[in-house]
Amino acid sequence: MTFLYLVAGIAAGAQDSIPVRLIWEQTSPVVQLRDELYASPSMRVYQRENTYSALSAAFRKYNQDLYLQQEGSGRQTFTVHSETYLKPKEELTLWGKAYYNNERLYKVRFNETADYHLVYPYVMADSVGGDLQAETYAFSGGIAKAAGEYQLGLGAGFKGRQSYRDRDPRAQNVTSEIDLTLSASRKLGSRYALALDLDGTKYGQRNSLSFVNEISTPLVYHAAGLGAYNEFLAGTRTSANFNGWGYGAHLQLSPVQYKGWFAHAGFRQWNVGKLLENITFDVGKVRELTLNGSIGYLYQQNRQHFIAELKATRVKRKGFEAKFNNRDAQAGIQLISEDLRYQHDYNALGVRSVYGRTGRAIDWFVGIEGTVHDHVEQYVQPDRELSYNNVVAGLDFTARKQVRSTFISLNLLAQRQENLQSRGSWPDVDPRKGIYPMLNSNFAYLTASGMNYGGGVRVDFPLTARLSCYISADAGYQSGTGKRDFRILTAFQF
Repeated sequence: MTFLYLVAGIAAGAQDSIPVRLIWEQTSPVVQLRDELYASPSMRVYQRENTYSALSAAFRKYNQDLYLQQEGSGRQTFTVHSETYLKPKEELTLWGKAYYNNERLYKVRFNETADYHLVYPYVMADSVGGDLQAETYAFSGGIAKAAGEYQLGLGAGFKGRQSYRDRDPRAQNVTSEIDLTLSASRKLGSRYALALDLDGTKYGQRNSLSFVNEISTPLVYHAAGLGAYNEFLAGTRTSANFNGWGYGAHLQLSPVQYKGWFAHAGFRQWNVGKLLENITFDVGKVRELTLNGSIGYLYQQNRQHFIAELKATRVKRKGFEAKFNNRDAQAGIQLISEDLRYQHDYNALGVRSVYGRTGRAIDWFVGIEGTVHDHVEQYVQPDRELSYNNVVAGLDFTARKQVRSTFISLNLLAQRQENLQSRGSWPDVDPRKGIYPMLNSNFAYLTASGMNYGGGVRVDFPLTARLSCYISADAGYQSGTGKRDFRILTAFQF
């Protein structure tokens, strides 16, 4: 789909010279935040003023001293990415993107399952772990069409991923994710539009683990949260399947001419179950409900650019464990009940504002932001808890300058992350076992305080009358976790 869009973009013809307005739009922090207001398929017609097609390649590497053990200490990623946004007719909007990622994940322990953020806490685990190799293929796209006062939109996407390790323990994971969104919006007078989105997701994962050296193998167990696991399932069960599905609904009110108030409200339900070999029912189920809302104001007129947004999020994740009866050898393993044993509650309240002036010798933007996070993670029988509150506040600055036919953009960022309160309790865990230092290490990472610094530069220049190129580089450092991050990207636009 994305390839066809790119071809259509070439056939339609690009701008006769380097697209100055496109570059200014892409490098504006106001536009980057504004894009969220028009992410609904039926709102995409208002998202950008300039059409484009782009092909890029990027390299990123980051490492950190403190990290979540289950996700690893860092990654090295090579990405090839294509993207397009077209308006071939006044009443028609098309968009699409596709990308390929080749990744190396460093020091992943206590987790042999992919997509940890989707399936936790019910991952397959061992204490050895190691680096993982991963590949991701993804494509998505959509169409929006005007019908009188209405815009009808459709969006769809697919992502496939495989991750593996070529030494013991040899993890082999294959995942797939399909998304579909139906959307309709209606103009409210001449200034606003209101959109309703209905979306759905289907997810699957095959998760397996094997050993060449069968003499000295670590214990393979199935995690249940905060280091807990079912001893009956531990040992020889090294194959699992995850089946997930989600759905949601969202309302978005946005100005159609980049001047006015905006608001959003939505919910999303996520469900995933874990099946093990020779067991006919889910040994673990996740039920997660996300509620989110935001309100703000956008003003982009002439040389002044301003956006401010207040956003709130509430997430409640519950984990249900199966209780078995395995005393009857002839009847096999029987399900007695499903008990709520794990819960993770997360609340966030944040504000973000950007103001800028353009049209002078140097364009500039100044942004401020602050977010308060509250996490409570609990497991019962045995009783364990990990809770913490932190606040993140920061400033950012962007400057842009045209030097003949070259366009230069520079951005700088400084943030402070401060832990306000924290508690970690797992009194039943033996300090001599590997799970104990894992819990302490994760706790140190999640409750770390420190400064975050970042900066980047982007240079755009023409190659031909219809083809332009840009190169960008970004770097960051977090003192609290010791994270060191670097990325370089080159892209061609037409």
